[in-house]
Amino acid sequence: MPEHTRIAVIGGGMAGCAAARELTAAGKEVVLFESADGLGGRARSWRRPEIEPEVGINLMCASMYSTMWGMIREYGLEGELEKISSNLLVSDGTVVAPLPSDSIPALLRYRHVRLRDRLAFLYSSMREMMVNGRTGRIDLFDPERLADFDDGTTATEYGRSLMSHRGFDYMLRSQIEGFWNFDCDGVSVSHARAMLATMGGAEFFVFREGMQVLAERNAADARVLLRHEVSEVRLEHGRVVVSAQGEGGEAGGEFDAVVVAVPAPIAAKVVASLPREAVGDRMRDYLEGQEYEPALSMSYLVDADALPPETHIMAGGAEDPPIRNMITYPRRVRGADGTVRDRLLVFAYPGRAVTRRLLGRGPEEQYATVTPLLSRLWPGFPRDPEPFQVAERPYGFPIPSPGRYRASVAATRDQRPPVVFAGDHFSSPTTEAAMRSGIRAARGILGTS
Repeated sequence: MPEHTRIAVIGGGMAGCAAARELTAAGKEVVLFESADGLGGRARSWRRPEIEPEVGINLMCASMYSTMWGMIREYGLEGELEKISSNLLVSDGTVVAPLPSDSIPALLRYRHVRLRDRLAFLYSSMREMMVNGRTGRIDLFDPERLADFDDGTTATEYGRSLMSHRGFDYMLRSQIEGFWNFDCDGVSVSHARAMLATMGGAEFFVFREGMQVLAERNAADARVLLRHEVSEVRLEHGRVVVSAQGEGGEAGGEFDAVVVAVPAPIAAKVVASLPREAVGDRMRDYLEGQEYEPALSMSYLVDADALPPETHIMAGGAEDPPIRNMITYPRRVRGADGTVRDRLLVFAYPGRAVTRRLLGRGPEEQYATVTPLLSRLWPGFPRDPEPFQVAERPYGFPIPSPGRYRASVAATRDQRPPVVFAGDHFSSPTTEAAMRSGIRAARGILGTS
C-alpha cells in the first residue's frame, strides 16, 4: 500500500486498539472512531473514588494470554496488575463445594459428583492439555485451530460423552457457563475442548486502573475521536468514505482502508451499502448471523466477613439459574465522614433469562429484582446489602455456536482490503482473542499476514 496510507479504525475496544497499534507502528496515519466517551469497549471498567482501588468491574488477564502479556511487558505495566485468587466454589442449592483448577488432590475431593466423574474430568483435562494444548493443535484464541475441531457437536454432547450428566453439569458446564453465561447446549465442542486444553493451572490478574489502560496505550499514536458513532461505510471513486456523527455534528472522511472492529450486528449495518466485491456474501451472512449473550453486572458492598474474599462462586446444574455467579473483591471504602472501612465488593451476574428481562430497566428495578435472588446462590448472603453500581453490556459475549468457527475462518479468508473486520466474535469471547483478531486485520491491510 502507499507510504502515507490513511486508515480508519471503527471501534475503540481491545480489537480496534490492537489494530491501531499495528498500523501506527507501520507508519500509517490512523483515525479511530469510538462511540463511547473512553476506550476499552467491553473491557472498560467504571471508577468510583470512594473505593480503593477505585476501579470496579474489570475483565481478567490470564497467564496464558501471550499477546496481552507481551504488551504489558513492553509498556512496563506489570506493576498495574493485581493477582487474584483462583478460588472457585460451585453451589448445589444449599451446599457449596470448592472446585480447584490447580490442585489434583483437592479436585479429587470435590463433593458434588462421584469419584468416577472426578477421575473422568481429570483424565480428559490432562489428555486435552497434553495431546492438543501443548502441541498447539487447538488454541482457545485461534479460529483456524478451533475450526479443526468444530464438527457440529455441542459442548454438552462432548461433556456428557466423558462423564455422567451430573458430572458434566457440576464440573465443565459450571465453569463454561459461569465465566461466559451462554448455554453449553448451543456452544461448539471446540470451545469446551480448548478450555480444557488451556485453562488448567492458569493464574488470573486484574488491572488496578482497569484494562482500558492497555487499550489507551495501544491507541496512543492514533487520532482518537471519542463520542463519534459511525453510521455508514461506503466506497466512492476507489476511496473508503466513513460517515460518523460526533458532538459537533457530521464527522468522518475519506480513507484508503478501514478496520471494522465493532460487534458483528453493528458491523453488518455499518457496511450494508458496500458492494459485494468489497464485502462478500460469506462475511455478510456471518456478521448478520452472529448472536450474543448480554451481560448484566450488579455490584454490592457488604461486610468484609460476609462472604469468602477473592472467590468466584458459580451455580451448578443444567438449569438457567436466577443468579449465575458472584465474584468477591476486598476493598477499602471511604465514608462521607472520611473514615475508611474494609468491605467486600461483590459482583453478581444474573442468569440468562433474568439478564434479558432486566436490560434497560433502570437500576432501581434491577436491584429490586436481583437482590432477593442472591441468597439462592449463597444462602448466607446479607439481607440488606448496599447497592453500588450497575454495568450493562447488550453485546456481552459472542456465542460460539456449533459450526461458528468454520464459518469464521471461511469468512475471514474471503475478506480483502480496503474493508477488513476484527473482533472476539471471530474466535473466543476473550480479550486475548479480540486483540489477536485486531492484529490479524491490520496485517491484512499491510500485506504482512
